Amino acid sequence: MVSSLADTLVPVCVHTHRYATMVFTVDGPFAERSKIGEILVACRCAFISGTYGILNSHFIYRFLSLKYDKFVNHYFKPWGLISAAFLVILHWTMWAVATNFAMGSGEESREYVKQSFEDSFGANMTNVNILVAVFSEVSLNVMYRSWFGNIFATVVSSYSIVLYFVLGYKIMSYLNDGVSYMSPKTIQMQKRLFWALSIQTAIPICVSFMPCALALYGSAFQIDFGSFSNITASITVSTFPFLDPLAIIMCLPALRRRLFAKINIHLDPTSSNQVHSVSRGVP
Repeated sequence: MVSSLADTLVPVCVHTHRYATMVFTVDGPFAERSKIGEILVACRCAFISGTYGILNSHFIYRFLSLKYDKFVNHYFKPWGLISAAFLVILHWTMWAVATNFAMGSGEESREYVKQSFEDSFGANMTNVNILVAVFSEVSLNVMYRSWFGNIFATVVSSYSIVLYFVLGYKIMSYLNDGVSYMSPKTIQMQKRLFWALSIQTAIPICVSFMPCALALYGSAFQIDFGSFSNITASITVSTFPFLDPLAIIMCLPALRRRLFAKINIHLDPTSSNQVHSVSRGVP
């Protein structure tokens, strides 16, 4: 909901030109150029990292609740919730600060992309809030800041994705081996919830990481993807509110049966609730 509100208040578009990637406002109450407007564009971009923080917290909680359940039960409220919120805010803040530093729209950067922007959009760039990363053909100061931002985004994205795979593998290993304090039916439900989480994780990776990487590295190595990155991101973002809950519904048999019952398709409850045998771990 917060991300949707940010899209409404600060709608942005991405454009690339030679060695430059730019993010600019296209409408909304902060469309006119101002310092606060440029900061808000950086804050809007930071929702990419905020999503990583949310997913990181979710995977860490799932792992700890299986491996150290007594510790989680004793300390999660309120310290676990506070730590998760802090992790999300930390991700969001670091990305916003790094974006504002690396893509600050100085006159040199604006001049580099001005002609391409005006030719592509038929608008004067003077009064547009815009952030620009330029990786070559400009002063060393601008280049260094742009590369710093690119490397920072790569590190944050890569560590998050690696964390998903590592913890995801460990979670599935624990569930497959059996958990001493869970019944087979509960373990089966946990597996279904994990698969739903995996699908929910894949969605923002496709929405944020891939378009971001294509835009930044395409400009860094002068690979022209045209409007592919922006179009792809826009379409995928618009489907996220639909796909995110759909993953939960389709992975949980009770919810799946209720959904299909709405369109007069009745699934067999015995096959949906079948529980496979698992080995039980030793306490």
